[in-house]
Amino acid sequence: MSTFQADAVRCAWSGYPANGCSCRSNIPRRVVSAAWRRELDRRRVRADRFFHFAWQDGVWLAYGLKDGRVRGVYCPAHSAERDERSLVADPRAEEPPRELALTA
Repeated sequence: MSTFQADAVRCAWSGYPANGCSCRSNIPRRVVSAAWRRELDRRRVRADRFFHFAWQDGVWLAYGLKDGRVRGVYCPAHSAERDERSLVADPRAEEPPRELALTA
């Protein structure tokens, strides 16, 4: 666990549905902002969305806004947990791809 830095963003994980404890992990705001700027520069369409980025041997998840701000982050451990929960919640995630018949 890291100590909170003045210009940092704390992991948004709230402990739900486990024990209700908040995560104390945080990341410098400048790191998250730079990662989001890179994401925006790579895409033609600007939209509010989640994105993954690597920092200090871990993959973080953040929610970036199309105006360039970042709303929040999940640390590597809670990012993985959230991603796993999202896959279980989306029944299409495990469906094999379907073949489509195209007719004229």
